[in-house]
Amino acid sequence: MDGPGEESKVGFSGEPSIGNCKEYQMEDKRKTHEDSSNDVALTVSDVEHTTPGRGSLRIHRGESEYSIQSLHLQSDDMAEEIEQDYESHLQEFKEKKLKGYQLSVLLICSGKLEGKHWWTLLLAYQAMGVVYAGIGTCPLYVFSSFTLNEPTEEDYLSIFSIVFWTFTSISLIKYCFIILKLDDQGEGGTFALYSVLCKHVNISRYGRTPKKTTILQTKKGSVQDRTIHFMERNNTIQIFLFALTMMGACMVIGDGIITPAISVLSAVDGLRNASSALNQSSIVIITSVLLIALFLLQRFGTRRVGFLFSPIVVTWFVTTAAIGVYNVIVHNPTIFKALSPHYIVRFFMRRGTEGWRALAGTVLCITSSEAIYADLGHFTRLSMQVGFISLAYPSNILTYAGQAAYLTKHLDNENVFYNFIPKPVYWPMFAVATLAAIVASQCLISACFSLVKQSVALDLFPKVRLIHTSENHEGQIYSPEVNYFLMTLCVLVVLGLRSVDNLGHAYGVAVIMVMFITTCFATIAMVTVWNVWLPWAVLFFVVYASVEGVYISAVMSKIPQGGWLPFLVAVFIGLIMYTWVYGREKHHAYEKENRVREQDLQTLLNASVKRVPGVCIFYCDFDDEIPPLMRHYLRNIRSFHKVVVFTTVTYCKVPKVPHSERFKFSNFDGYPGLFRCTALYGYAEERSLRWRTFFEGLVDNLKLQMQFAIFESSRRSSDGLPASRASSEDVDTREEQAGTSAQNDQYLGPLQDMESLQRAITERPVLVIGRTRLITTTSGLGNWLRKSFLDIIYRFLYSNSTSVAASLKLSIPPANLMEISMLYEV
Repeated sequence: MDGPGEESKVGFSGEPSIGNCKEYQMEDKRKTHEDSSNDVALTVSDVEHTTPGRGSLRIHRGESEYSIQSLHLQSDDMAEEIEQDYESHLQEFKEKKLKGYQLSVLLICSGKLEGKHWWTLLLAYQAMGVVYAGIGTCPLYVFSSFTLNEPTEEDYLSIFSIVFWTFTSISLIKYCFIILKLDDQGEGGTFALYSVLCKHVNISRYGRTPKKTTILQTKKGSVQDRTIHFMERNNTIQIFLFALTMMGACMVIGDGIITPAISVLSAVDGLRNASSALNQSSIVIITSVLLIALFLLQRFGTRRVGFLFSPIVVTWFVTTAAIGVYNVIVHNPTIFKALSPHYIVRFFMRRGTEGWRALAGTVLCITSSEAIYADLGHFTRLSMQVGFISLAYPSNILTYAGQAAYLTKHLDNENVFYNFIPKPVYWPMFAVATLAAIVASQCLISACFSLVKQSVALDLFPKVRLIHTSENHEGQIYSPEVNYFLMTLCVLVVLGLRSVDNLGHAYGVAVIMVMFITTCFATIAMVTVWNVWLPWAVLFFVVYASVEGVYISAVMSKIPQGGWLPFLVAVFIGLIMYTWVYGREKHHAYEKENRVREQDLQTLLNASVKRVPGVCIFYCDFDDEIPPLMRHYLRNIRSFHKVVVFTTVTYCKVPKVPHSERFKFSNFDGYPGLFRCTALYGYAEERSLRWRTFFEGLVDNLKLQMQFAIFESSRRSSDGLPASRASSEDVDTREEQAGTSAQNDQYLGPLQDMESLQRAITERPVLVIGRTRLITTTSGLGNWLRKSFLDIIYRFLYSNSTSVAASLKLSIPPANLMEISMLYEV
């Protein structure tokens, strides 16, 4: 432990961090009091606490006001304050991390480049294995996924032109240069995009999706002003946007099922070229075994093999680009004339409907482009742009050019990728392709883990177990339930569809639907958040919605050949999400209507209720209220601890909440020993809480708040002001108002609460958790659907979900736990 006045290094798993940075400096704050002035400068030293089993230092800070009951402890209000401080907090960490990294890099590189530039290049290199592996493996199946009757050389020139302009306009221009700017505190993805809109426009409706926190300065009557007011007044639009968000999330999960299947199957399919003894059934079995092995390795996380990913993908990009250049030189050096858009026009004029259907295969060239946005939180915008422009984009273009050049001389497009590889390097490229396909699968699986984590944090998905596999990268997580769910469906998809063509049809539907949803949200954000000149926003929407709309119409024609799969997955996942959101809304509505109001405490805390020694943490699902479970508890138990803290865990829209802002308290005026606490966590933080760490952090913060209150009361007395909550008149008033019994001590303010807390923590603490169940009381044939959702599906999801209360319950000794059951009739 560092001594007084010394600078202490703090490292713990939950602090805001950038990249690999896990340490930062915090200066100790000390009390100072200037006797020469009536003003008192108050800076209380941080409470230092050693986390059990880790030896790391935790810093907690209390509030300067003892009673902040007027704030009503709404999580949105508190989150707004945290969000305002978060940017500066985050920038400080970035600067400190950058300075430390600059020193090491400058020593190695002899000062030739600034550390900032090297840091960007390092992140760009890491992004190769995390983000761009999926995009890089698209050449495995793009040219093999479309069919044409008697294709000609000009057809392949046209296909290359379509691939080039699609890849350039969507992956490069749309995602790399436009969508990456729509981040939510550095995070990207479907829910982050929806969160950006919710923060600026009051459209949040369900779960813990963030409420409006930013007041936009709009000109009255402008397009921006009219659009915002229209969205805020129109409930249909709000429901539609939320439904689009959930649909996009479901489609991304569908990508996570199809991507491993098509990537590994495409790579393994190269064995058929080398051995005629292998048939399609053998390829499917080998693919299934590799997929099972891939999913079984997920529990080890990507941290242990992270350094292997980027070299594999960089090797893939370099070798495929070199082979592409070789094929261009050998087969058709004039292939780049196809970059002229007139080849696209002539293709559709010549092929008509058949050419339109061929788009269902060419759309695969932009698969995994959504990962550029979804994985933004792991890197910086500049590093992702540098990585894509410098290596991923030119490598893919050269590979597609080489394949097109080969096809102009060999008109059969079956298994194009392995056919255009020169025979001397066939087996090395087969090994690299297989490894790259596995890495690409890993990226999409990890993206599904992150998406589910954000959904759970926003209370839009049943709570599942989330395990952080790296202390340096908060995005590297593992969920056993999600992993085995994906593994089962992925193997079933391979066994059911069997061929790359059928998987390609299914893959294209999921990809283009997510992109179209992103286009819609980005256009709305341009008008409402960025206040872009309307013609530019309209141009963006018209261009990309038209292109993506044509692709959607093309992939819809492939629904009978496997395109139905993403819709089936989306319906299944959407049913789970909708049922969970609907059940939670009913759950919250019941608790809000039947909550214990502060004026009801007078009746509940009557003479027949005894105050027993000790601390009770009464866990509540929803903040700013005392649940009806409390009334149920007092009427049956007839006792109450000396110190009771009604505690709620709330997840905010910021990725990380600083530990200094973790716990927020207020006391109940006139009721000794009763407190309300909200523990704030970011949506990118670990949800599995350890009881001892959680309890000690909560008590430390409560003590510190009382110290502030005692000091403030003393200051007011020394300044000649009325002492806060210390006069006998005040005590009598509160006693009369609260109707407390003789067993309850007189309420003398924070000093007595501090003494009560000190005595209470010597006793065994108790965690009270409620087990509630929703039952419908309505009858009749018209309500069977409602009863099915609540009584069957929601009950199953709720009873099998891994909540915060469940994680605390797993880590608490049985002697410290009390569970109470109650039925909610809705």
